[in-house]
Amino acid sequence: MNGTSLCEVCNEREHTRLCDYATGTGIITSFDFKELTETCDKKLCTTCAVHLWDDCDICPDHAEHIKKKLFRE
Repeated sequence: MNGTSLCEVCNEREHTRLCDYATGTGIITSFDFKELTETCDKKLCTTCAVHLWDDCDICPDHAEHIKKKLFRE
């Protein structure tokens, strides 16, 4: 297995997901003004991914960031 397909958290298992945490937005086309949400896209395996809801997984770093915001730690 090459290093490019490994989870960026554990570096042991093959990644099957990308972090969906939104990092920004921007207009991507001038003809229909579609907005694209930029995401973290850190490569994650199913074990390391924090599953929020269907089709939404985030990396442990962003999960901790959300937790701190929610609970003001």
